[in-house]
Amino acid sequence: MRRGAVPRRLPLPLARALHGHAAARPAQQLDAERAGPGTVHGRKVAFVRARTTYFHEADSGLAFEELNNPSFTHDARSFARAAANINFSFNWFYIDSRDIAYYVSGWYPRRAAHTSPSFPVLGTGQYDWAGYDPSTHLASWLGFAAHPHAIDQRYFVSWNNHQARRWMAADDNYHYERVFRSQLLEDKIKHDIRGGRRMTVAQLVQAMEESATQDMRGVLVLPTVLQAIGHPRQARLRRAVALLQRWVRRGAHRRDLNRDGHYDDDAAVTLMDAWWPRLVAAEFEPAVGRPAYGALTSFQPPDAQQMGTVASSPDYETGWFGYVSKDLRDLFGPRGRGSWSRVYCGNGPRGAGGGGRRTRARCRAALRRSLLAATHMTKQQLYGHDPTCAQEHRVEASCYDETRSTVASGVDIPSFPWINRPTFQQVVAPTRHLGR
Repeated sequence: MRRGAVPRRLPLPLARALHGHAAARPAQQLDAERAGPGTVHGRKVAFVRARTTYFHEADSGLAFEELNNPSFTHDARSFARAAANINFSFNWFYIDSRDIAYYVSGWYPRRAAHTSPSFPVLGTGQYDWAGYDPSTHLASWLGFAAHPHAIDQRYFVSWNNHQARRWMAADDNYHYERVFRSQLLEDKIKHDIRGGRRMTVAQLVQAMEESATQDMRGVLVLPTVLQAIGHPRQARLRRAVALLQRWVRRGAHRRDLNRDGHYDDDAAVTLMDAWWPRLVAAEFEPAVGRPAYGALTSFQPPDAQQMGTVASSPDYETGWFGYVSKDLRDLFGPRGRGSWSRVYCGNGPRGAGGGGRRTRARCRAALRRSLLAATHMTKQQLYGHDPTCAQEHRVEASCYDETRSTVASGVDIPSFPWINRPTFQQVVAPTRHLGR
């Protein structure tokens, strides 16, 4: 605060609706409350987001007291009971020398009949959650046993992935697909425990470290794409395909092992970054049309990492990875379970049967054109808009990916090489069971 300045009171008006917040001015408050004005059949309305924890934000404190009380939480089952008292959605894990356990907490309501999680409903009462009481802001929440949970499963893998079969994603989550970054971990675990073998702590740590520098597109999607693209005759395309194939064989890493300031497979990484958004557009835009494709990519872009004015580290949580893989497998094989209404690549015909030879030819040609366009992209076009990389004369992926801290004091923290890390990454190995 400026010396001599007089503190001022800044009012932040907030209009409460029946089932949430209807934010008033200033406009910034709309974003904070995730609400906004709109119209329905020409009539002005306020759109709000209902939240199960409304007026119950502090209720989870009891659960945390139980989790930290040995007389209550003393084994895997009592852990699950304590975690069930947490009213917000979260993945919780337990380990001791005998057991491992997992539980997904949260208050999950049962929706009214004939409503969809993808569309708003009238807030007049008839579409309330089952058992909803507006005087207490409580409802008939999903029971303990219906939550995703397990005890002594052979292993647990959690990296913001789908929690369990037949468990729906959050209303705003459209990226649970067949391909997800947790598979980078799970595939290594499955390999190391095959045949009843037991994984060592060192192997588990190595699985995390290897996955942390892998470009998920290169590991889980690119082999399918390269199969679809075939063997082009044009020399420039052949060189591009060979470059990507070599990168895949080497593990599709984004890392600098010799610490010379450049990724070991810098050319392949750069090409992949240039190609991916063009690949997605070539595969889907002709079938869905430009307006629809623009609307879809506006809220789930295939290249979110490169859309900002400054660099951001890739996390590979969203990006059309499963869509690309599923569509190409439906067209070129091997087909997986489940079917879509059509094949998109090559603007295939509607129907679950997939496209024929002509569709495959059109798809392959579109993919090749997109790859050829990507080969003409420069590092300046891809990474040059980041001021830090430009200032350091390091306009390349290794700089663009770096993890940078927000400076909140007079001492800053040097940036460090990219690793795709989770919120918590610990190694815990209990050696004996303690009485409680």
